[in-house]
Amino acid sequence: MSISPRPPPNLKLKLAPLLRMQASDNDGELANASRAITRLLQRHGADWHDVVEVLLAEPPAAAGLTPDATTWKRSSGAVDLPREQLIALIDLVEEHSSFLPLKSREFVASLRSRAWRPVTRLTPRQWDWLQDLIQQTTGK
Repeated sequence: MSISPRPPPNLKLKLAPLLRMQASDNDGELANASRAITRLLQRHGADWHDVVEVLLAEPPAAAGLTPDATTWKRSSGAVDLPREQLIALIDLVEEHSSFLPLKSREFVASLRSRAWRPVTRLTPRQWDWLQDLIQQTTGK
């Protein structure tokens, strides 16, 4: 069994600090973090190969989702956004808006916190909201 491109939230929460510890200069801390990650992955029926596979997975192509003014096409329904496109859309909104209402800022921040994933699924409501923000801030 391997972990999916969308690992369970509890696994991600536990893995994040351990993965950050892989940058430690302390050999003991590095070794302990590696062993802890291995144990955690084993409990979820996965191993390091699965982590690498998820991190290096190619995001599916998503037609018409680039923030470029000449290719932007509004769509409806749920959407899977590859990491690069999600980050580009978030950057576009933030770059063109000096002020966002609190709820919109929180929404954009939540999207940015999910942007580490190779692909992020947005519900129809979230996708509409993001598209509305793009239109409002860029006029596109």
